[in-house]
Amino acid sequence: MKPIILSAWIAGVLAVCAAPARAQSLGQFGGAEVVPVNGQAFGAYVDASAHVVGVISQLRLSFYPKVDFGFQGGLDRLDYLDVNRTVVRLGTDFKVLTAKAGPTFPVDLAFGAGLAVETGDNVSVLTVGPMGVVSRSFPAGAGGTIVPYGALGISYSSIDVPGRDDTGLQLPLKLGTEFRFAPELRFVVELQQKMGTSYSDKGSFAIGATFPF
Repeated sequence: MKPIILSAWIAGVLAVCAAPARAQSLGQFGGAEVVPVNGQAFGAYVDASAHVVGVISQLRLSFYPKVDFGFQGGLDRLDYLDVNRTVVRLGTDFKVLTAKAGPTFPVDLAFGAGLAVETGDNVSVLTVGPMGVVSRSFPAGAGGTIVPYGALGISYSSIDVPGRDDTGLQLPLKLGTEFRFAPELRFVVELQQKMGTSYSDKGSFAIGATFPF
């Protein structure tokens, strides 16, 4: 599939699913590729929904070939069920590259798992579970690259918020695109839709930038 067509398809999905939305859960912002050994990447992102506006930063690094680790932190402003408060978000994850796109395999493929905590005044949300990521890189312009990606996970969620106290399974689905204009700069647009146990809205839209160094 040509990159322009694939990116247009993802944009269409974003438009259809944008509302209602919930703040972005923690996790990787990008495709299946991992940070090279002894490499790092810093990212900053903004996510918004019908009831939440948040900012989040991420540091990814690697100590082993084909494996990287992520550490996330940020803040949400929650306006839901007549509750207005600031929520702190912390998380960590790892990702293992298991296959590269080539003549015999169409996509990059990675598997990993993560842990996320959201906490504030009378707000406590714990999410933990595995996730798989697929992506494919396409050349774009002079030295640029477009990387559409998708991810699907299964998570255990424990939720304790005003008006809601619940535990159960959640299936986070992510669709996004990385726009790599230079080796040291990548813009990211991502949608996440949650199926299963959740609080507030079920989806989110996020945009930001990643800076490998």
